[in-house]
Parts: sequence; structure tokens; C-alpha cells
Amino acid sequence: MARRPVNRRPTVADVARAAKVSVGTVSHVLTQSRHVRPETVRRVQRAIQRLRYRPNRVAQSLIRRRTHTVGMLLPNLINPSHVDLLHAVEDTLNDAGYAVLFGNSQNEPQRELRYLEAFRDRGVDGIITAIAIDVDVDELRPAAGEVPLVMVNRQVPGWVGDRVGCDVARGMESVIAHLVALGHRRIGFINGDHRIQTARTRQAGFEAALRTHRLRSAGIRVGAFSVESGREQARAMVERPAPPTAICAANDVIALGVLEALRERKIPVPGACSVVGFNNFLYARLATPSLTTVHVPYREMGQAAARLMLERLRDPDRPVQEFIIAPRLVERDSSGPVRRARERRLGATTLAHR
Repeated sequence: MARRPVNRRPTVADVARAAKVSVGTVSHVLTQSRHVRPETVRRVQRAIQRLRYRPNRVAQSLIRRRTHTVGMLLPNLINPSHVDLLHAVEDTLNDAGYAVLFGNSQNEPQRELRYLEAFRDRGVDGIITAIAIDVDVDELRPAAGEVPLVMVNRQVPGWVGDRVGCDVARGMESVIAHLVALGHRRIGFINGDHRIQTARTRQAGFEAALRTHRLRSAGIRVGAFSVESGREQARAMVERPAPPTAICAANDVIALGVLEALRERKIPVPGACSVVGFNNFLYARLATPSLTTVHVPYREMGQAAARLMLERLRDPDRPVQEFIIAPRLVERDSSGPVRRARERRLGATTLAHR
């Protein structure tokens, strides 16, 4: 048999000869467009590895009208959770032979819409997005009408497509149950920007969990998802005539600001005030004291979103799927039992109104 020139790139025909199958069979194995017997698939895969064959994606895209690229659109990369989402999506899709085009909307609706249009112009096979602030479902329909679109983390009212989210209510319930078990009855909440859907759902989860335990909040403050805002809102909260014995923050970044404000005022944590965050960012365990928080499995969410995309690309007509992943409470040093003497002094038996 004639040898293949050293510098020539191996072709499908080379793989077929090495595996002793037809070119069509190799094509079916590569595209998964038709069932091939498992032993034949293994023979073709061994030939591919031996020859170091790489499919010509340009040629495949012309034939199948696929580019093997997926657009990934996030609100920002300041939030470590968004980086985790991106890495998980990229790893999962890359393993399946797809490249990821990334866009940062910077939480600006118009910038997000421009990215969606740019992704479509570049012929992506699908789009995975955690939406920007104030994006309406009608603004997503042009993109979703042309390519599969999977929503991850944030939700848009009226969206009925594939989605991966987190059970925020369950996470907040675990926080309140934890604090109540420690004796806390005066619990405050410090939130981020209400325009962001996650801010609204986390506050709703907090309020629902308090109702479950027949409690009223010891104050709710709204600001931004930043250390500075967390510090400012916590200062205002602890200066109330009857400050909370525990503060729940809408995310860990806010919680770091809360810890800083309490440290400035020499309020011991958790001795005089417990603090709980939400997300379990990498640095939550490095805080002083280490932060009790709700672990949101962002990597798992990213992997699930990528799998939903791959399934949709294989079967465009399959039913819509929604995965809601459960978070879990991680107990660390920033939460502890309420001081009984302090509780009596604050009149904790009287439930505070917001």
C-alpha cells in the first residue's frame, strides 16, 4: 500500500482505509448522523488516533450548515460566579468539539442585543446567556428564533425556552433555618441592585423564609452588589435603635462589606452579630472570620447549560427542559449563637416591622 506523504494532512479516505470501512461510515461516526455498530466505531476511532486525523470544520459547516461555535454572553467578569460559568461551559463544549465565542454585556441591554446580533451574523450554532439588566423577553426572540438559546442563572419573565437555574428559595430557607436554630430572631437583609433578577429572587426567598418561621425582618437595605455598598448599608443597619443580631447578605461581595463595617464599629462577629452570605465565592473561606454562606454550584450550572445546548443541537424538536439545581449551606465562623443578654436588651421578643 502506498505511503501517505509525511507533510500531507490525513483525510477521511485515509481513515477509512486504515479502519477498513467506507468513507461514508467514517463520516457517520464523525457526525453521529446514523447509527454505526459499536465495534466499528471503536475501529474508526483507533484509526483517527493513530493517524492524528482532525476533521475539517469548515467543510463540515458547509455541508451541515454548522460552524461548531457557540456564543456565551455574560453580564460581567467581576463576579467570580460568572467566570465559573464560563469555564464550565467552555470545557464541556470544547470536549464535544465546539469553540466558544465570549461576550461581556457589562449589564447593558443595548450592548447585549448587539452581541446577540453579532453572534447570529457570525453563524454560531447556539447561544448561552446570563442576561443583562432590564432585557425583555421580546428582545430575545429574534435570536432565539434563529438559533437555540439557553438561559443560565438569571431568568427573564415570559421565557419558555431551555433554562438552568438555582433554587434560591431553598438556599434562603437554609440560611434562616440555620440562624433561627442559633437563637436569632432579629435578622436583617442587605441586597444588591433591584433591577437584577437575582436580587429580586433572593429578597423574595428571604422574606418567604421569614414567613415560614413566623418572623418579620429586622430591616431590609437595597444598594449594589459591591463591597462598598455592603459596607454602607451595614453601617446604616447597625445604627438602628434595635439593630439585628444577624445579617443576611444577597451575595458574598456584599457580605465582605458587612464584615468590614462591623469591624470598623468593633462589633464582634459572630459574638454580637452573625453574618451569612450567598454564592460561596473562593475568597469566602479566606475572610476574617471565614464566611458562612450558601454554596451555589455555578460550575454544575454551566455544565448543565452546555449539555442542554448539545442536546438541542442534536435534536432541535425535543421538549423544552429546565434544570433547577439545589444550593447548600456552608457553615463557617461568621455565624454563631445569639447572646441571650444582648437579645433581652434589644427587646427581641417584640418582632420588628420593616
